[in-house]
Amino acid sequence: MTQPIDHLDDERLLLELYGAGSEADNRHLHACPACSARFAELKAQRARLLAAQPAPPDAGRLRAQRAAVWAQIGNGRRRPVWRALQAGALAGAVLAGVLLYRPAQPPSTPPAAHDVAHLSDEQLFEDLATMLARETPLAAEPLMGLFVAGTDNEVQKQ
Repeated sequence: MTQPIDHLDDERLLLELYGAGSEADNRHLHACPACSARFAELKAQRARLLAAQPAPPDAGRLRAQRAAVWAQIGNGRRRPVWRALQAGALAGAVLAGVLLYRPAQPPSTPPAAHDVAHLSDEQLFEDLATMLARETPLAAEPLMGLFVAGTDNEVQKQ
């Protein structure tokens, strides 16, 4: 039993026409009369298109196109009123921000600076030793209270 012939599609024929086809497609093109005929049609059509001279442009049409382009350019130069309103609103907002800006006043003395200065080295080391000796950090105690099961727990009341 013979296998059906896989003819070249138009894309592969165009690749062959421009010399970019594969070697297998080239061999098939020379062996298959149907593909060779389609390839010859494509070659003839390409030759007709390359030989045809483009028609000279109509001077009246070119003038009309040029006038239309210049009219569009002239229309684009007019600024819409709303753009001016937007620019004015933005300038007003910036001006209001500049006029209403007041820098923050620096504090006269740093908070608790006088308390730190009066601590002695002994007090500092005692506080550090107490903190290190604690099993749970002082800052974590409120959180730890959430996990202690008490008798007045809402879940147990239900």
